[in-house]
Parts: sequence; structure tokens; C-alpha cells
Amino acid sequence: MGTRLAVKVASGLAAKQFGAIARRQLIAEGISAAQVRSWLRSGRLHRIYPGVYAWGRAELSLEGQLAAALLYSGKGAALGSLSMLWWRGMLGRQPQVVHIDAPGRAASLPGLEIRHPVAIHRTEHRGLPIVAFPDALIAAATTLPHNTLRLVIARAEFQRIATLSAIEAAVRPGRRGGLAVRTALAAHLPQLARCENRLERAFVLLCESGGVEIPEPNVRNGRYRPDMTWERQRLIVELDG
Repeated sequence: MGTRLAVKVASGLAAKQFGAIARRQLIAEGISAAQVRSWLRSGRLHRIYPGVYAWGRAELSLEGQLAAALLYSGKGAALGSLSMLWWRGMLGRQPQVVHIDAPGRAASLPGLEIRHPVAIHRTEHRGLPIVAFPDALIAAATTLPHNTLRLVIARAEFQRIATLSAIEAAVRPGRRGGLAVRTALAAHLPQLARCENRLERAFVLLCESGGVEIPEPNVRNGRYRPDMTWERQRLIVELDG
């Protein structure tokens, strides 16, 4: 393949993957190993992981970094555990480690944790493959605090990402993380999903722990949308923050 055509092919492929590209993909497109080595020497390719590069410039966007991790992990890989929950909007803070579920035998690296479950059920969100929500939830359950698990479950139900019955069905006996998920399901608090910040969530949890009727957060009442409403007492509370 001529150099100009090789550049065009590689550039088009990288553009579809947020700037990341794998050596195996280049070879499969008919680009020679010698050409790949030449691009590495000239700075057209920048090594991110073994056999995975950034095309054109060393810096990758967040999407590109995740795409590079997925390419390294191999065909059929998907964001899993904490990374899937964060990418799907269930968690507010990006995990320090990229979590991926993948077939094959790709080994974990610093900053990249790869699991090899027996089955991987993939879908796509914002251009990247992700595992099914119940699988990500159960994988992350051993690292998330109880109330964070409840928040994630409440958000998933509220956004119609997964039903409580679907989550419960995924918790098979002996599955690691299953007990934590079952405990969170038993204490399901749907009001958490409508809280818009930490203060509102803390207030709802305080009501729960104090035996006070759980308020309904951010429910519109005519022209207004109070932070908290107790319908029985017709009491409205505005929280600062």
C-alpha cells in the first residue's frame, strides 16, 4: 500500500475511534509492519498501550483514552464495573482506574483493570461499548458504599435503564457482590434519584435515619419546584446549596 493511501486509511480508522488505533487494525488493513515502525519513529503514531497508539498527536481526549484501553483489551471488550456506571451517568466521579470486561487473555496494567467474565452482554453508549447495567453494578458492588449502591439503583430505575426485577434476577447465588446488591435492593429509596446534589441526598438520608417521613425531592408544584415536599403535611422546604 502506498504511503498516501496508508495515511488516509489509518486516519479514517482512527477518526472513528476518537484518535486511538491498534497495530492489529493497521496490519489487517494492509499496512505493513515496516510502515507502522516508520510512523512510530516519525511521531505520527504515539504508543499508549502495547500495540495501541494515538494517531497524529500524543494527547487523546477522554473518549480516546477509553477507546485505547478497549482496543488493548481486545475484540469484544466493553467498559464495565465502575467505569460503565460512571460513563452511563450513574456515578458522578470518574474512577481512577479504567475497568473493562473482555474475552481473551489481555492482562491488566497500571491504571487499567481487565476482568474476563464467562459472558459479556454489550451495548453502546456515547460511542463506546459498555456491559449491561446489572453486570456492572454487581462487579462494582464490593467497592461502593451501601448508600452509593442505593443511589445508583435509584437512578437506574428512574432513568429506565434497568428495573429492580432485572437487577434482582442478575444476582445469582454465590456471585461476588451479590449480597451487597441484594441488601441495597432491600433498602431501595427511589427518592434519591431526584436529588440534585449531595446536600439533598444527605437530607433525605437524614430523614430516613431519623424515622421522619421521606420527602419528595424536586417535584413541581404549580410554578415552583421546591427542593423537598411532604405532601401529607403540605410542607415545602428549600435547601441552600
